[in-house]
Amino acid sequence: MKNFRERYKQQIKGLAEELRREKMPVLTEELFSLFEKEGNRLNYEEVYFRRRKFLAVYGMAAYIFGKPEDVAKLEEIILEICEEECWALPAHVNRGMEHWRETVDLFAAETAQALAEIITLVNEGTAAGKPGQKQMSEQICQRVREEVERRVFLPFERTKYGWECSDHNWNAVCCGSIGSAAMYLLAGKEEERLERMLKRICHSLTFYLGGFREDGACMEGIGYFTYGMTYFTGFAEQLLRYSQGSIHLFASEKVRRIAEFQQKTYFRCGQTVSFSDGEKQAKFRMGLTCFLAEQYDTVRIPAKEFACDFETDSCYRFMGLMRDYLWTTGTENRITDKERKGMTETVQARHDILPKAQWSICESRNGAGFAIKGGDNGEPHNHNDIGSFLYLAGGEQLICDLGAGEYTKDYFGPGRYGILCNSSEGHSVPVLGGTYQREGKQYRTSSFAADGRGTTVLEFAGAYTEGVVKKLVRKTEFSLENGSLGVADYFELPEEQFPGDYVTEQLVTQGDVIWLREPGQEIRMVIQGEQAACRIEFPMAAEHLRVLEKEHSNHEGKKEIVRLIRWDVPVKQGNDCRYAETEVLLTVCE
Repeated sequence: MKNFRERYKQQIKGLAEELRREKMPVLTEELFSLFEKEGNRLNYEEVYFRRRKFLAVYGMAAYIFGKPEDVAKLEEIILEICEEECWALPAHVNRGMEHWRETVDLFAAETAQALAEIITLVNEGTAAGKPGQKQMSEQICQRVREEVERRVFLPFERTKYGWECSDHNWNAVCCGSIGSAAMYLLAGKEEERLERMLKRICHSLTFYLGGFREDGACMEGIGYFTYGMTYFTGFAEQLLRYSQGSIHLFASEKVRRIAEFQQKTYFRCGQTVSFSDGEKQAKFRMGLTCFLAEQYDTVRIPAKEFACDFETDSCYRFMGLMRDYLWTTGTENRITDKERKGMTETVQARHDILPKAQWSICESRNGAGFAIKGGDNGEPHNHNDIGSFLYLAGGEQLICDLGAGEYTKDYFGPGRYGILCNSSEGHSVPVLGGTYQREGKQYRTSSFAADGRGTTVLEFAGAYTEGVVKKLVRKTEFSLENGSLGVADYFELPEEQFPGDYVTEQLVTQGDVIWLREPGQEIRMVIQGEQAACRIEFPMAAEHLRVLEKEHSNHEGKKEIVRLIRWDVPVKQGNDCRYAETEVLLTVCE
């Protein structure tokens, strides 16, 4: 961890020098109203998070180095943050409400936590063994206390928020932030009030933990695991110290299984399982992972090159940034010992099964990877993606799961499933009679089984409108030796209701599609990525093989081309039903 920590410190030092010559950008009414008028989030948020970057850089620099010029700059920044009209983002604010300026959303809570932590730690003078570093002025600290009180503590105490009973990241982030800020600002001053707040927060966090499946899976995706668990763990560690060890939120087997989730989603090449609003190449938080590895000897640390640096998180969330320093500082020797024991080594071939989430994740000896999911279409940050899979080689997804798209008003509104990456149109699943999968928890997998040796079978007729298909079984066989993948689908269809004489199969890629047509031979195609390629062999019965191009707006708002490979499978008449069956084989090109 020493090299990581030293690089981290140098990055902060360099950023502090770089930003010293800049002024923070200004938040304007014009930017705020853009979301209300057009549904655009990115323009306001770009400025908002740039301002949080200034706060994070100088909060860390003042703590670690204690230079008078860094503390002075930090005080200027804090005053500007305290002058903001609203700490919440426009997407979470209803300006028709009387107290909209005191909306407590993720980012208002995070801001309160960051400010409370900064004024406490900097003034404790514990950084780098420099108890004599320059203290922040009492006037600035008092302004922080007043703003956190007005914008966060008082609204929290007089309001029952929906996120308190939610089973996703809002719960952990808001509760963890408020609880952390309360311990910093109220401990030793308003103990009874603090105890009431902590009791309420601990109760709320049981709902957050309940949102994870019993196997530890985070259905929102690996990025949201990191987000929520950073705030849960930061609060829980602080609470453990505050309670002198009497409140131990880590003493739970389920929390252990949750802590193990991250390592199952990482492939050796650094790609990550991108189901739901996940990411293809999510970076892990070194501080969070080191801390969890200290708590649980079954937690493995991914390769260091896949760790976040200071600027990986474009929101500059202070809880994670500070703990990437704090939680690696005190664990260097112990973590190094675990590394010597092979803690960070990934098994050469593996098949991880998350039976409650219905995820199956495989990695072959030659570095190919595969993951498939069942579940239902009413999951947190849901995509209509039952039966969808990804296939990777050479460090990139060749059959891809797009993960999160651009967050707009429609993305979380009635237009959600008209967006490619959220619809089953943007996933490698069948299109039946021109219809796609439906959203809602009632649309679900009826059976899921995986053998731990590369084979997974699921039945998901229930993902489609009732009556469209009677039975739909997908069997995947992934070679843990060479990474080849066979995907076989079997359909039983209603006698009259199913329109047409074909079912349509689909694979999704962002690679280049190269046709290999030779008369009398099997139909073949190559998907060429930037680093690798795979060959696809289609059945002779595949008809009308075609490639459709669609535009996708990724999570950063950048436009990308997605290619949908489709072919038709003839419906046959059996003795007692109409049916269709097809199989494709994918192999890594050498």
